[in-house]
Amino acid sequence: MSKIMRSVKRDLRTMSLGLGAIDKEIEYWQKKNSTDKSTKKRLERLHAAKQQLIENPEQSKDLMEKLK
Repeated sequence: MSKIMRSVKRDLRTMSLGLGAIDKEIEYWQKKNSTDKSTKKRLERLHAAKQQLIENPEQSKDLMEKLK
C-alpha cells in the first residue's frame, strides 16, 4: 500500500468518526500537552477532517462512500 493511500484511509477513518467524536478527540490530545511528532500529526488530521466535514458535508459523505 502506498503512503498516499494509507494517508487517505487514515483521513477517511477520522472523518467517519463524526464531528462530536472529532471534537472530543481534539480536546483529549490538546490536554495531553505532548509535543511529539505523532501527536502533532494526529491533531493536524483531526482539524483537517473537522474543517472538511463543516465546509463540505455532502462531498465528504460521497467520498467516504466511494472509498469504503
